[in-house]
Amino acid sequence: MGDNDRSKSSFRAVNLSNSTITVSSLPVASGNDNVNSVEPQNLVDKVMSSYIGPRLLLAAVACLYGTNFPLGSIMDEALPASSATSSRMLLAAIALSPFMSQLPRDLIGMSLLAGCFTASGYVTQSMALMDTSPATVSFLGAATVIWCPFLEWLIHRTPMGWKDRPQTWISAVMCILGVGILELGGGTEMGATMSIGIGDGLSILQAMGFGTGLFLSEQMMKKHPTKALSITSVMLATTALVSMIWALSDGWIGSTPGWESMTLPKMFLDPSMQQVAMAVVWTGLLSTSLNFFLEIFALGRVPSGEASVILASEPLWAAAFASILLGEEFGWNDYTGGLLIVSACIVNSMQSSDIQRFLQFKDVDSQR
Repeated sequence: MGDNDRSKSSFRAVNLSNSTITVSSLPVASGNDNVNSVEPQNLVDKVMSSYIGPRLLLAAVACLYGTNFPLGSIMDEALPASSATSSRMLLAAIALSPFMSQLPRDLIGMSLLAGCFTASGYVTQSMALMDTSPATVSFLGAATVIWCPFLEWLIHRTPMGWKDRPQTWISAVMCILGVGILELGGGTEMGATMSIGIGDGLSILQAMGFGTGLFLSEQMMKKHPTKALSITSVMLATTALVSMIWALSDGWIGSTPGWESMTLPKMFLDPSMQQVAMAVVWTGLLSTSLNFFLEIFALGRVPSGEASVILASEPLWAAAFASILLGEEFGWNDYTGGLLIVSACIVNSMQSSDIQRFLQFKDVDSQR
């Protein structure tokens, strides 16, 4: 975030109780430094009105996304990729469907577009995993930290040069390097997957899809900061629809033995699919439905470029949960990559002037 990027204006946040909506004032980023924010009224308001509050929320979102790695392994062993994705997205969409009618008309088109881009991220990610290792897909997916600032420059002509946003470039390099070490530094087996193929291209498209969804969500939250739930519901419904079309055209329905147990709600009735069904419930309701809402809610306060760096810490959390749930051991690459990712998040939260003063100090020091 640049020097003049963190001014605030007041807006109202949704608080659900007995299907009614109450409101309380919270701050959101805007482009006017002279706007006075309303004094926060409770603890949640105070936390979310602070600089660190929404960024900690995004870190929690990345942590919850990290649970998708071990649970995704469970689902992938029992279900086709299209079935796992569509089941998860369908549950998430149903959970937030009551809020779809609250979406303002001027956001319908952008919400559908954001949902399509998000869906393309999930579909290309799953297709990439058929040709490329999860480590490589995750590594190339970190390109969102470059794509989001590019969209800011392309659409809004936001200055993105080295002198304007040095923290963006430094954190992007650190983040991509950290993800690369974390995912590809574990041994020769992973490193051997680095040959260029179709999966690599699909992995880049994955980053572009997710990154564009992030960027569009940020724009919608700036227009209507109280509509995070309705925006999320339409995006998830669109993603679920695209995923269902993919599942229906994938060829496993009717041709795979026991395919009935791979569909909703049949998997909940099959005792042998109990663990898989619970994984679908968790990833659908918590790490997708709840997480999408929290992510979009936070995007009303954090620029998408900065948010993408924080969310790129997902592989770090995934490695931690894999260690806890699957018994995988941490190696040097986990610690080194994790340190670089965390450092990238810290650098990205710094002011441009702080970075520039530090670099100027180093230049003067080297000339002595």
